[in-house]
Amino acid sequence: MNQFIRLIVIATVGMSLVSSGMGLPGLPESPGFGTPKTKVYLQRKLPALVRLNGGSFRVKVSGRENQVDLSRDLGAQLETEIMKDDPHFRADEMNPSIIISCQITDYSHPQPTVTQRPNLAAGKNGPKTLPYLRVTGSLSVAFQARTGNQTLASNNITAKYDEEFDSAGNDASHGVMGTMSSTWHRITGGATSEELNPPTEPELRSKLLNEAVHQIAQHLVNTNETVEVYLAKGKKALDEGNKQAEAGLWQRALETYETAPPMSKPVDDAYRLYDIGVAYEALAYAAEDEQSAMKFLDEAAINYGKAIDAKPAEKYFLEPQKRIETAIAHYKELEEQKHSKFVAESASAPKAPASTKTSAAKGLTNEQVIAMVKSGMEDETVIQAIRTAKTSNFDLSSGGQQQLTSNGVSTQVVVAMKARAARKAVAAK
Repeated sequence: MNQFIRLIVIATVGMSLVSSGMGLPGLPESPGFGTPKTKVYLQRKLPALVRLNGGSFRVKVSGRENQVDLSRDLGAQLETEIMKDDPHFRADEMNPSIIISCQITDYSHPQPTVTQRPNLAAGKNGPKTLPYLRVTGSLSVAFQARTGNQTLASNNITAKYDEEFDSAGNDASHGVMGTMSSTWHRITGGATSEELNPPTEPELRSKLLNEAVHQIAQHLVNTNETVEVYLAKGKKALDEGNKQAEAGLWQRALETYETAPPMSKPVDDAYRLYDIGVAYEALAYAAEDEQSAMKFLDEAAINYGKAIDAKPAEKYFLEPQKRIETAIAHYKELEEQKHSKFVAESASAPKAPASTKTSAAKGLTNEQVIAMVKSGMEDETVIQAIRTAKTSNFDLSSGGQQQLTSNGVSTQVVVAMKARAARKAVAAK
C-alpha cells in the first residue's frame, strides 16, 4: 500500500475512534485547528483616514476601452461600500457635494502557470512529480476625493492575488503542510470547494474588485468588516479560553491563554501564541481610542510573529499577520496625519507682537509638546517631532519638568527634550 494512502487510512480510523469516544492509546493530544474548526467573528473596525463628514457624493470611474464593465462594477461597489456603515452619505449623480474620481491604471489577470514539483508522498509506483497551478492577478486604482476646488484625499491602491494549487485543487501556497491539511479537509468534508479549488476568472475578478473597493473605502469612511477567524484548540487551557472567546469575553480569554504554562515543544506552543494574537486583535478592534488600538495591534503582531517563527508551515498563521500589518499601517498613517496637521497649525498660528515676551519663545515649547501628547500621539511620533523641529525653547527647570509629567508627558519624551536642549546649547557655543 502506498505510504501516503496508508497514513490517510490510519488517520481516518483514528478519527473514527475519537468520534466514538475510544481515542487512540499512546498518542498525546496535540494542539491544532482540528475538524470541525472553532470559529469566531471579529468586527474589524477601522477609522477613516480622511473624514468626509457625510453629504451627497458621486463616484466616477474611468479606465481603458476594454474596461467599461470593470469600471461600472467598481463604481457601483464603491458607492454601496461608502453608504453601508454611514447613513449620512447619499449618492447623488446630479448635484453632489463630493466627487470621488477613480482611474483604473492596471488590471492584470495572466493565464495560470503550471510547474512540476517532486512528489514528497510518492511510493514505489507513484508519480515522481506533481503539477501545481499558480493563479495571479492584480488591480491598481488611482483615486481622488474633492469638494469644490479642495482635494480631501488622494492615493494609489493595488489589490493582489497570488495562490498556488495542487492537481487535486488544494491550496498549496503555504508549503507541504498546507497541501496535506487541505487534503485532509477534503477527505473529512471539513472544507468547501471554494476553499479548495482555484478561482475561475470571474471569481478572481470579483476578489480583486472587493479588495480594491475596501482599500479605497478605508481612506474615506469608517469601515466595519466581519472577519471569520479560526481558534486553535486541543489543550485544556486553549479550549477553556476558546469558550470565553466565543462568548465575546476577550479579556478573560486573553488571561486564560497568557497564564497557561507554555507547551514543551515550540511547534505546539505556537498555537497558544496564535490564540493570544487573536485575543489582542479582537481587543484592538473594540478599543475606544486609537492609542489603545495601536497597542493591542502591536501585541497581536508580536504574538502572531512568534507563532509563525515557531511553526512557519502552519498556513492559518499567515493571513492574520497580513491583516494585522494592514491595520497597523492604517493607524500609523492616521498618526502621521495628526502630526502633520499639528505642525501645520502651529506654523500658521498668529505670531505675537515682537515687543512681547512670547517673541523670544520661538520654536517648539513645553506647551506644544503637552498638546501633542494630549491629542493622543504616540511617544515615538512626539520624539520625532522634537528631534526634527527647526528650533526649540523648552523649559527644563524643575518646575518645567513637573509641569510636563503632571500633564502626561512620559520620561522618554522628557529625555528627548533634554537631548535636544543639550544639542542646542552645544551649537550655540
